[in-house]
Amino acid sequence: MFKNILIRFGELSLKGKNKMNFVNILAQNIRKICNVEYKDMIIQIDRIFIPFSAENINNLNYVFGISSFSPVIKIDSDLSTIETKLLSIDLDKYSSFKINCRRKWKEFPMNSMELNQHLGNLILTNKKNLKVKVKDADIEVNVEIHADFAYIFWEKIKGLGGLPVNSSGKVLHLLSGGIDSPVAALEMIKRGVKVNFLSFISPPHTDETTIKKIKMIVNELTKYQIESRLFLFNYTDLMNYIGLTSNQAYKIVLMRRSFYRIADNIAKKFQCLGISNGENLGQVASQTLEAMNTIHSQTTLPIYQPLLTNDKIETINKSEKFNLFQISTIKACETCEIFAPNHPATKPNNEVAIQLENELDMLKELEKKSLDENVELCYFNNKGNNKY
Repeated sequence: MFKNILIRFGELSLKGKNKMNFVNILAQNIRKICNVEYKDMIIQIDRIFIPFSAENINNLNYVFGISSFSPVIKIDSDLSTIETKLLSIDLDKYSSFKINCRRKWKEFPMNSMELNQHLGNLILTNKKNLKVKVKDADIEVNVEIHADFAYIFWEKIKGLGGLPVNSSGKVLHLLSGGIDSPVAALEMIKRGVKVNFLSFISPPHTDETTIKKIKMIVNELTKYQIESRLFLFNYTDLMNYIGLTSNQAYKIVLMRRSFYRIADNIAKKFQCLGISNGENLGQVASQTLEAMNTIHSQTTLPIYQPLLTNDKIETINKSEKFNLFQISTIKACETCEIFAPNHPATKPNNEVAIQLENELDMLKELEKKSLDENVELCYFNNKGNNKY
């Protein structure tokens, strides 16, 4: 019965003269995620049409930048054809209805209000069990009249909202196997950002389960952004060296300062416009304002923290909604967890951190060597054709 899927925009409707740039990026994302050809798409300034299929309906749930979408019946813009098709719809399971007509083709003999009244009376005459209900009707039947075709639809499926991926630049995201950082990455993707991932592993302390878990998370997130890069950084030598510090309370601070120096190098090499993370203010010792100030000073790039003020329950709910929670709660050994001291510094001082790094006089040299030798680059795409 359905011929097309009507796709509506959310925030894109607010864009000005560059709106079509966003629409074209959205169309490209839909094409890649839904496997449709451009020739089979109708791209307009306020909507996109693609061929109907159950697979396409499912795949649109992975496309950011869409406010809602509907399966539509496509017919000729002829009143008798519209009447016949309208009466063929199975309305017997409903007790109330509403008709909502839009005459976008101004040469059609009835205006929108007249068409509402005419088609409403038609249904009332032929469907005796139905009554009109302007608010909260069981079904709202929409009819749109265009010059070439008319569309009939009644189901409106909520989209993900946000902006189309690749419309807002690129960041490098610090990814762990926990709950927060995957959700934070998703929040960046929702705002149109293309996210590259950086994870620190420390074999043999972190095992294959840890690496597999990280890859599973990136694979799940790639469904929303089509392609991803994951930098797996072997941090074992650096972790062992930092462990020699004379102030054990600063171990995590020194390690995370090192993370940001490394991230800064990789981000700039791959033209990323910032570094993002899953930090949540006050959640752990390294996420106090003092700690973040001391740690983040190691990069000149902007740092984006979409979960900074989230309640933990908010983050868990989103993790569950997007099928990340089950992966994030797999038991594994995280680099930060196994390295954490019993009594970490919660209000570290930048000057003390610099002094301790000066004592570890081979630290910067080890970081440079590891950047050259200990980084594995993995590629992911939404078809599952991943390369490790």
